[in-house]
Amino acid sequence: MHLRTSLRVLALAVLTVAPVFAQQTKAKRAAAPAADAPAAAAAAAPTTLAPGAPAQRDELTPEQKTAMKEADRMRGEKARIDAELALAEAKRSEELAPLQAEVAKLTAERALRLAKASAEAAALEDERAKLERQAGLEAARSSARLTERSNKIRELEAEAKQLQLEAANTVARLSNEIQRFQKEDEARKIASKAKPKYLKDPLVDGVLYISDRRISFNGAVTEQLADYVCTRIAFYNNQSSEFPIFIVVDNSPGGSVAAGYQIQKAMAASKAPVHVVVKGFAASMTAVICTLAERSYCYPNTIILHHQASNVVRGNMTVLKEQIDFTNQWFDRLATPVAKKMGISLQEFVKQMYANDSTGDWQAFGDKAKELKWVDNVIERIEETAVLDLLPVPVAPPAMMPMPLPPTRTEISGVTSRVDDKGRPYFELPALANPFDAWWLYDPQGLYRAR
Repeated sequence: MHLRTSLRVLALAVLTVAPVFAQQTKAKRAAAPAADAPAAAAAAAPTTLAPGAPAQRDELTPEQKTAMKEADRMRGEKARIDAELALAEAKRSEELAPLQAEVAKLTAERALRLAKASAEAAALEDERAKLERQAGLEAARSSARLTERSNKIRELEAEAKQLQLEAANTVARLSNEIQRFQKEDEARKIASKAKPKYLKDPLVDGVLYISDRRISFNGAVTEQLADYVCTRIAFYNNQSSEFPIFIVVDNSPGGSVAAGYQIQKAMAASKAPVHVVVKGFAASMTAVICTLAERSYCYPNTIILHHQASNVVRGNMTVLKEQIDFTNQWFDRLATPVAKKMGISLQEFVKQMYANDSTGDWQAFGDKAKELKWVDNVIERIEETAVLDLLPVPVAPPAMMPMPLPPTRTEISGVTSRVDDKGRPYFELPALANPFDAWWLYDPQGLYRAR
C-alpha cells in the first residue's frame, strides 16, 4: 500500500511541474529580440542538458531552478521508491518461495492422491464388474436350480396326482370287488346259480333275454333323462360293442322333442345295437324313439300312440303363429322317418291319425303296432336275466363293471310331483332350456304341467 501511494505522489508532481516549465520557456523566447536569437538559443540550451549540471544551473531562472530541484528530488524519490520496490519484491519473493514450494508440494501430493484414487477407483471398478459377473452367474445358477426344482416339484405333484388317481381307482376297484362279493354272497341266497345272459340275438323262441346292459326309460322325456340315457349308451359301448343295449320303457307319455332327438341320435351312433323294449305304454316322442330304433319289442297288449306335436305357446298372434310354425317343422323332421318306415307320406300319416281317432291320437295295441311297423317284434315273455337279487346294485359278471342303479324317476327326468291349490296331484315338467324346443307328449288327463 505504501509503494502504491509513493508512485501516485510522484506522478502527480510530474504532471504539475511540466506545464509550468513549458510556459516559462515559451515566454522567454517570445520576449527576446530577433538579433539576440543566437544568445537566446544559447540561453535556452542549458535546459536540454543532463539534469544536475552545476556549470549551467546559475543561468536558470528561479522557477527553473525550483523545477529542477523538484525534478531532482522526484528522481531521488523515484530511485528510493524503486529500491524499496526491489526490496519489497525481493522480500515478497522470499516470502512467496516457501508458499510456492508448499503449493508445489501440495500440487504434487494432490496429483499423487489423484493417481492413487484413480488406481483405487479402477481397482474398485474391476472388483465391482467382477462381483456383478459373479452375481449374474450366481443368479443364472439360482434360476436354473429354481427351474430344476420347480420342474421336480411339478413332476412330484404329477406323480402324486397319478398315485392318488391310481389309489382312488384301486380303492374303487376294491370297493366294487368287495361290493360284488358281498352282493354275490347275498344273491346266492336268492339266485345262487343264475347269471346275466349276454346274447347277440336276445330273442330266442319268442323269449326276450335282457342282460344288465339295461337302461330304464320312464316318465316324461326331458333333457335330464336324455343325458342319463345317452351317458349309459356311451358307457356300455366303451364296455363292449358286441352285445346289445336295452332301453326298457315301462310307461312314457313322450316329452321334449329336442331331448328325444338327442336320444335317437345317440342310438343311431352306437356301435353296439340298441334295442327298445316297451312293456306298458309309449306315446308321442317315446313312440318315435321306439319306431325308429334298430330293433324294438313289445307285449301284445302294449299301447303305442302317435299323434301330432303340440306346444304351450304364449304371446301375440304373430308370436303364436311363429311358434306353431316352428313346432310343425319339428314334427315334419321327426315324423317323416316314421311315415317312411310305414310306407306312406307324412300327409297320409297325419290323415290316418284323425281317421282312426277324432282327437288325432292314433293308438294301437302291440300286435296292431307291429302291422303298422311301429314296433318290430311282439313277444309273450321277457326274462330280466340281470335281476339276481333284490339289492339296489345289480350283479355283473367279472369281466364287466356294473352300472349304478338308476335314481328315482324324479331324479332322472327332473319331473317333480306336486299338488295344486285344489288338492289335485300333478307332475311339474322342468323348463325347456332350448328356446326352440317343444313338448310332444300325450296327456289327456292333464297330469303334466309345464313351468
